[in-house]
Amino acid sequence: MKGERLSKRPAGVKGPQWNWVEDCVVPLLLVVALLGTVAILAYLHQATRSETGPWPLGEPDARWTITEYADLECPYCKTYTPDLKRWVGRHPQVNLQWHHVPLPGHGQAAVHGARLVQCAGVHGGREAFWTAIDQVLARTGSNGLGFTGPLDVPNVKSDVLELCADTDPGIALLVEQQRIEAKKRGIQATPTVEITDNRSGRSLTLEGPADEATLLSAMDWLDRQVSAGSESLRVDGGNR
Repeated sequence: MKGERLSKRPAGVKGPQWNWVEDCVVPLLLVVALLGTVAILAYLHQATRSETGPWPLGEPDARWTITEYADLECPYCKTYTPDLKRWVGRHPQVNLQWHHVPLPGHGQAAVHGARLVQCAGVHGGREAFWTAIDQVLARTGSNGLGFTGPLDVPNVKSDVLELCADTDPGIALLVEQQRIEAKKRGIQATPTVEITDNRSGRSLTLEGPADEATLLSAMDWLDRQVSAGSESLRVDGGNR
C-alpha cells in the first residue's frame, strides 16, 4: 500500500552470503584445467598425424645406409657420432639413420633424451631431429647424468618438446619399440653400426665405433657378395 515500509530483518538472522571462493575461484580453476586438457588433447591429435621418421642424414636415395644404434647417454656415442656424421657428409653415396637404444644402466635420462629428439623430428623434421641429437650429445654429462635447460632446435618451441616428451604415448611407444628391436637382434653395446647395401638388401653389423677404414672395408665386402647366401653378417668392429 502507499506509504507502507518493508519490515526490517529480525536481529540475528543473516541473509544470503556471497562466497567468492566457491563462486569465482573454483569455477575459474575448473575452466583453466579444462583448457589445459583441451590443449594437450589437441597437441596429441596433431602429433599422431605427423611424420614419425626415420629422418636420414644425407641423400635419402643413397646406395648405402649406416644405421647407428646408439644411446644419447653413452659416452662413446657422444664422441663417435659427430665423427660419423662428418664422414657421412663427405660421402654422398651414404646416408645415416639413428636407432634409439636407451640402455637400462643410464636410467630415465636416456629415455627422456630419446623422446625429446624424436619429438623434435615429429614437430620439426630432419633438421630439428639431428640438431636435437647434436645438442643432447654435446650437453649431457653422459652415463645417466643428463643435461639441464631447454633444447634450441629450429621451428620447434622448447615447451612443445617437453610436453611431447612427457605426454605423447606414441613417442614413448616408438622409443621402446626401437629398444626392443635392437635387443631382439642381439645389439647390446652402443654404438653399433649396421651398414646396408640398398641395392642388394644385404647388411653388415659392426659392434663398436667403426672407423673410416673399417666402414669402407665393410662396404667393399658387401659389394663383392653378389652370390652370398646370407643377407646379413654380424662382426666385432673393434673398439667399444
